[in-house]
Amino acid sequence: MKTVGIITIHGICNFGSLLQAYATQKVVESLGYAPQIINYKYPNDYHQKESQKHSPYARVNYSFFQRVRLAIYGRILGKHNSDKRHALYEKERTALLYLTEEYPNQASLHSKPPLFDIYLTGSDQVWNPRYMYSDCTYMLNFIHNVPKIAYSASFGTTNLTNEYKDLYKSLLNEYVSISMREQSGVGMIKAICGKESTCTCDPTLLLSGEEWADLFGEKPLVNGEYILCYILTYTANPYPYASAFISHIQTHLKKKVVILDELGRYWMDFRYKSFQSAGPREIVNLFKNAAFIISSSFHGAAFSINFKKDFYSLFPADVKDERQESLLKIVGAEDRFIHVGDPFPEPSAFRICDWDSISVKLAAYRQKSIDYLIKALGDAAKLTK
Repeated sequence: MKTVGIITIHGICNFGSLLQAYATQKVVESLGYAPQIINYKYPNDYHQKESQKHSPYARVNYSFFQRVRLAIYGRILGKHNSDKRHALYEKERTALLYLTEEYPNQASLHSKPPLFDIYLTGSDQVWNPRYMYSDCTYMLNFIHNVPKIAYSASFGTTNLTNEYKDLYKSLLNEYVSISMREQSGVGMIKAICGKESTCTCDPTLLLSGEEWADLFGEKPLVNGEYILCYILTYTANPYPYASAFISHIQTHLKKKVVILDELGRYWMDFRYKSFQSAGPREIVNLFKNAAFIISSSFHGAAFSINFKKDFYSLFPADVKDERQESLLKIVGAEDRFIHVGDPFPEPSAFRICDWDSISVKLAAYRQKSIDYLIKALGDAAKLTK
């Protein structure tokens, strides 16, 4: 049995990152290979130092009142919630992933890289210079003269400077096969190194909603029907529009609101129920059992679609989210994308009328993606010694 070393973003406290790593591992294993996740620590000291040197791409501008609330609740609840959340993620990470020994930095990987027959760059924003800077570990620069493939990798942007294009070119040319999570990434690969690639689905969509439900099959964490709100602000801040949007949806649906965000209660209505220290198991449970979902997260949209939930995806008007837009277009759910500042949708538009069409397109997208993996792994296996 051929071994496959998978490198992806798996160690942060983000449910999408952890579960996409698990899904990649699971599907590769189901195809007859022996996968293992290369346990590269991200972020490590290098990324933290670079982050301090560079100005953030997007800052969240809080009002004075919000800053006061953040300071108060951060001191009282922040560390407790953070420690609890980290413990939940570590528990699931250990249970779900086949991990190598930990590699705490680039030097440790280069000095003694783990040995596999095939190396696979996984999904998430593994090639985004905003987060990786000049660290090309996720382009497998620590190993050479071995078969390399990429599955649903993402630049997370449509703009790369010439500095990064030059840095990436030679490394991308070492890949036998490349697939990208966004259609824009396909064009970028062609422009950077001249290679052909294809667009495949996020790994979490390789598994059906039923498979995710079976994995985390537990009774609902919240009794009764509820609107789940998963609003992230580390890339862009959809508030205060998001607050008004949530109120608009609740007014018409007349259901309780559940906030899934460690910062959510700092500026949201305190009447809303808040989960500030949820792990991946709890998050999937909340998505699975929600009556309606409002999210600003790519994986929020992905799980909404996989569980066939009526939803809206929010994003600031001045920031293009190619990740969500690409997914919604492929499955025919473009009307679910709401830009900050857009008029609120009428109640008659809340429900998705044609889930059958979306499900058919998702199934085709999933099968195309699995077919890519079968061929890419097969071609790579033929090149092994």
